[in-house]
Amino acid sequence: MSEGSNPGLGRRAAIGAIAAAGAGFALFGPRGAKEASGGRIVLDYWEKWTGHEGRAMQRIVDEFNSSQSRIFVRYLVTSGLDQKTLIAVAGGDPPDIVGLWNYNIPLYAETEAIIPLDEFDSSYGVRIENYAPAVRQLLTHPDRTGKQRLWATVNTCGTIAMYYNRSVFRDAGLDPDRPPRTIEELDAYAKSIERVSADGGIERVGFLHAEPGWWSWIWGYHFGGTLYDPETDRARADSAENIAAFEWLQSYPRRLGADALKKFRSGFGTAYSSPQNALLTGQVAMVPQGPWLANVIQTFSPGLDYGVAPFPVAEAVYREDEPVGLIDSDILVIPRGVKHPEASMEFIAYTQRPEVVEYLSTAHFKNSPLASPSREFIERHPNRGVRVHNAIAASPRGFVCPRTRVWPQLKDEFDASMQRMWGLARPAREELAAIQQRAQQYLDEAAEQRRRRGYG
Repeated sequence: MSEGSNPGLGRRAAIGAIAAAGAGFALFGPRGAKEASGGRIVLDYWEKWTGHEGRAMQRIVDEFNSSQSRIFVRYLVTSGLDQKTLIAVAGGDPPDIVGLWNYNIPLYAETEAIIPLDEFDSSYGVRIENYAPAVRQLLTHPDRTGKQRLWATVNTCGTIAMYYNRSVFRDAGLDPDRPPRTIEELDAYAKSIERVSADGGIERVGFLHAEPGWWSWIWGYHFGGTLYDPETDRARADSAENIAAFEWLQSYPRRLGADALKKFRSGFGTAYSSPQNALLTGQVAMVPQGPWLANVIQTFSPGLDYGVAPFPVAEAVYREDEPVGLIDSDILVIPRGVKHPEASMEFIAYTQRPEVVEYLSTAHFKNSPLASPSREFIERHPNRGVRVHNAIAASPRGFVCPRTRVWPQLKDEFDASMQRMWGLARPAREELAAIQQRAQQYLDEAAEQRRRRGYG
């Protein structure tokens, strides 16, 4: 494969990226001398991770550098790397490998800012079939001809399940070995757990949609709905399933009191990663969370008796062998215009070796993105819920954020609306109708941009 040019990301796109990113960072991110020590090709790898996550990735980089004498990879922690990468590609001086978020793929693919990995020789061993079925949808997107292409590999993967405090279950007279499976059961468990003082102050709750509040938009999927139809490029925010889901959401502040809940939540620790995490303190018994929560538990409350189960769904949707859950991942891509694309691909292929994938997943407390996790990975994993997370990744009903370049805008709409709905400022049906109108406008504008770029 020859050095790639960048026909898709021109001056106008670069100016737009710069405007979106603001003036608060250096134009092209971290830079340093790239002398090839000992004749090696030096590759710059931009990544977002610091702390224990960064150290685990640095170890993989170091082991790759020691495994051969042709390529040397430099691990460079970079803030705002999604916008910086677009700018660097437009300027003709991109990093050699970038660790992005999976939702970046539609924009990067449609602006041809990254190289499809299926252009490389199959001997690298990077194939979509290597990944768990539900994970595969994170890595592909159509090119301008409409052909589905593989644009990335998974760096780490997390699925969203329900974490629950087994001690609180026992205190409320509930069986900790029988977590709720349906929305109806979740509501019943929550009411059994709730404690309200004589003066109306909330002391303990079973469940709150606003804790931790990171996924404002997911609830309709647990009622059998979706937010986006990729076949018709139409928003589905105001579908019957979403309306039912968000009316269910509003039933909690309506029952417990929006003001009382606001006061109750003000007493939580401000940091998710802290001893004041509401699940750890027992103030909230059940929360939707990813596998990384097990690291917080191990760090701040290693004796916590916790359980993990698929997050409940509407009774009509429930199927024991096909759990519903959000799948999220960090990804690795090769920007368009790199000088040594095959060398970049060689490093990426190294990171996708099963033993490397499982090392990083274990170090990050996350489930495996692979189609066939090893027995050793599961048995030695520090998260007792890893089997649940793996099952969601393998489920045909595992879902991902809508695969459209305007997803960040749609998410912002839901985040803002969540505050209004949770505060009972507006009925869910009306709020979703307003989101639907704005969402379709974003999608129509993106479709026009694709048309102008010659997309079929």
